[in-house]
Amino acid sequence: MYVTINPYNQDKLKEYSYLSNTELEQKLDAVAKTYADWKNESIETKIKLGKTLSDLLFSEKVELATLISSEMGKPIKQTIAEVEKCADLVDYITQNVNNFLSPSFLDTTTYINYTSTGAVFGIMPWNFPLWQIFRYAFPTIMGGNVALLKHAPNTFGCGKAVEELFIKAGFPSNVFTNLIIDISQTEQVISTPIVQGVCVTGSAKAGSSVASLAGKYLKKSVLELGGTDACVLFKDADFETALTATFNSRMTNAGQVCIAPKRIFVPKNKITEVITFFKSKIDELILGNPLDPKTTMGPISKSQFLPVLEKQVKKAIELGATLIAGGKIKTPFFEPTLLLVNNDNTILKEEIFGPVLCIISYDDETNLLSEINNTDYGLGTAIWSANLEKAKEWATQIEVGFVTINKIVRSDVRYPFGGVKKSGYGKELGEAGFKTFLNEKVINF
Repeated sequence: MYVTINPYNQDKLKEYSYLSNTELEQKLDAVAKTYADWKNESIETKIKLGKTLSDLLFSEKVELATLISSEMGKPIKQTIAEVEKCADLVDYITQNVNNFLSPSFLDTTTYINYTSTGAVFGIMPWNFPLWQIFRYAFPTIMGGNVALLKHAPNTFGCGKAVEELFIKAGFPSNVFTNLIIDISQTEQVISTPIVQGVCVTGSAKAGSSVASLAGKYLKKSVLELGGTDACVLFKDADFETALTATFNSRMTNAGQVCIAPKRIFVPKNKITEVITFFKSKIDELILGNPLDPKTTMGPISKSQFLPVLEKQVKKAIELGATLIAGGKIKTPFFEPTLLLVNNDNTILKEEIFGPVLCIISYDDETNLLSEINNTDYGLGTAIWSANLEKAKEWATQIEVGFVTINKIVRSDVRYPFGGVKKSGYGKELGEAGFKTFLNEKVINF
């Protein structure tokens, strides 16, 4: 039994009973039977169902956003935007599925045919509890696969809501299946023959564990495991634009965002200006009830994360960082925090999953690239510079999966997304992500 709790007021939301191993096996059998039919469904039918699902997401976005905010604490304006982004993904895939599934000719006698493989099992986190589901599930379903979900327990309601959306849109039962299971039951799911792919968004520890299971049973896996993303402001950057975008990105969802800028590199002669700017922005934040439209920062999603954040900030200070603002627990919130961090501070190698801005100064660019790459992670980096050619050159040398120039790092339904090193492997989104769990069958005649 698991009880979901509103992180803002600690109210009990709902109780969920875990499936027994026997019940789980029965569901997996039902999924296999559904796949046998769904893999042969026409593209025309899939497109029609996709359009209906998109309409439902828009018509029910307030209710869905309220559920997200209640379960994990993100402000309602941000959760409405999350639902809308899910609808955008559905629209994009629905509009392009025909083209994505068309054969790719290599020469006059050889082409690649794209066919489904089975069920894709997603193990998803709580920080974007609708988007993370749709990001992996909808493309793979439109490709002819079926999808299974093990959601984070504190957002079990979101998983159930997505399953209901698919049914309401007219998709057959078990094309998308929400599983209320414990982490110990994941091997039972991965080992079953119908599952041919596994995708995880979470910590490096969780990703490593699941990837080991996927390897054990020879199942393809995609891992998106967070990071310590850098943001680099060169001396010729538009500082007001860059700092505003950087601040908003870092403070979204109370800093609980894998692609938010967590290491902000700033020219030494700009440090005073940057600190003053960020302090003023912190003062403007409104911490409160996530269901109140005026709230700009909600609570930390789980109370047990609060002392972890406090410990990380204290560790940074002990290792030489200077605390400029915040740094304390203000239950159920963590104060928006500003740190001036020495570039050899080992805290920069950890992912701080909360509203903590770490500014690192640099004198010149001699060692800047090596400092940016001095991390075990490699998800994304934002470069800010008026010199586009220089920024492009730097982008090729930064060891990450996604680089933006003069804009924040943000996943886009059109472009493949994923990291390197301990940020994981494989791609989601775009045409490449759509084809991740399809069989690229070569046909030669």
